[in-house]
Amino acid sequence: MSSVRQKVALQFVVSNLALVSNFVLTIVLARLLSPQDIGIFSMSAVLMAVAHVFRDFGVTAFIKREKELTPESLRNALGVLLLTSWSVAGVMFLSAPYWAEFFREARVMPVVMVLALGFVCIPFGAIPMAIIQREMAVEKSARITAVTTVVFFASSVGFALADFGPMTMAWANLINIIVTGAMARWALGRPLPWLPAFGHTKGIVHFGLGNLLTALLKAADDAIPDIILGRKMTPTDVGLFSRANSTVNMVSTALLPTVSYFALPYLARVYHANGPVSHEYLRATSLINALMLPALAAIGVLAHDIVSFLYGSAWLKAVPAIPWLCLAYALSSLFTLSAPALTGVGKPYAAIGPTAVLVTAKLACVLWLMDGTLSTFAMAIALGQILSIPYQLWTHQRHLNLHWTAWAKSTIPLLLHTALVGAMCLGLRETLPEQTPAWAAIFSVGLGAMIAFVVGCFLLALPMAQELRRLHGALLRRAKGMN
Repeated sequence: MSSVRQKVALQFVVSNLALVSNFVLTIVLARLLSPQDIGIFSMSAVLMAVAHVFRDFGVTAFIKREKELTPESLRNALGVLLLTSWSVAGVMFLSAPYWAEFFREARVMPVVMVLALGFVCIPFGAIPMAIIQREMAVEKSARITAVTTVVFFASSVGFALADFGPMTMAWANLINIIVTGAMARWALGRPLPWLPAFGHTKGIVHFGLGNLLTALLKAADDAIPDIILGRKMTPTDVGLFSRANSTVNMVSTALLPTVSYFALPYLARVYHANGPVSHEYLRATSLINALMLPALAAIGVLAHDIVSFLYGSAWLKAVPAIPWLCLAYALSSLFTLSAPALTGVGKPYAAIGPTAVLVTAKLACVLWLMDGTLSTFAMAIALGQILSIPYQLWTHQRHLNLHWTAWAKSTIPLLLHTALVGAMCLGLRETLPEQTPAWAAIFSVGLGAMIAFVVGCFLLALPMAQELRRLHGALLRRAKGMN
């Protein structure tokens, strides 16, 4: 377990160094590009997100979850990836004019065409990256991340300065894909098959189809804002909502890359070794959300200050959507490990139902409540998230042998913890003078939130309290060793 903790810690540091770089890049691009530029790319990227689902076809999940890998299984996995990725690339490239017509924006077409080129290169890097994650080889991932982060930052800023507009992120994405694939093959340190095979793909396809349908629905869920706002409103509204989303996503961007890296291979190992995963599922979910939920509460309180400080006054119209998005993301975070757990126990098809219910509920709420404002749209997204919870709990009980009462017993302390941190943030923000600079408000309220976080962990006896004690003991031992 200690080695797993060390790997988690290293991956967290690595992913968050990349996060800092991407965060700075977001701020820089917000100054160099207009909301319309970012909105046009967001509309184009909707197609890429959906295409990625078909491109992968669950092959990387198959590699991470499979008990043993053979050269033949890897050749068959490559065959499936080449077939799906190159087909997707062709469809994307040829459909670009139709997407431009759908959004009534001609500049969408070249963005989609460049994004399509990336799918030609993806298969050759996807398999070594999946093997590295399967083996939880964090040191190798760190080297890949270091290089690709620098390349992506430099290329994005360079294209923006050269007035590429919405094409900036498209070209930077293509360069990043090529560099990532080359680095992954180098870092793996052993040869992989270059020639595909198609003789024994039935098992991969069957497993992948379950992941495909779930991931397709998840991509549809993610695409709802860009499609509906892009169709019913303007590219500027899409850009504003995208900025609200990225503000709320600061927390998940910090935590979820580490979670995604370990969740499936770790839960699959638990299942292969012990069988039931419900205990580890609840413990890991509690650890994740002890960090995620309080941070979302703080962002909801500090929305105006954060947007003003990071992006400038041009983006303040995004603020009304942020508290509702914080609620939606908090509810979603409670089920972050559901799909990896179901895939890990060999039931990828079981994740389809909850995701389908979620997408349906969100669409129904959006059509019911949408009145042309971003805040109402975000409220509808949050309400749809609430309505999907009962089906999620039923899926847990049926496929993970996790009764809703056990889930509630683990979740209620997390909600109380979040309420404590949120109340502290709100109280501190209300006591500050109205003219307080945004950076000062963020610092003051953030400090109070951290104090409330630590107190709440121990007061409510959360599993996070044990990790904090362990971290404190490790720091003390290290300090004594240095003396």
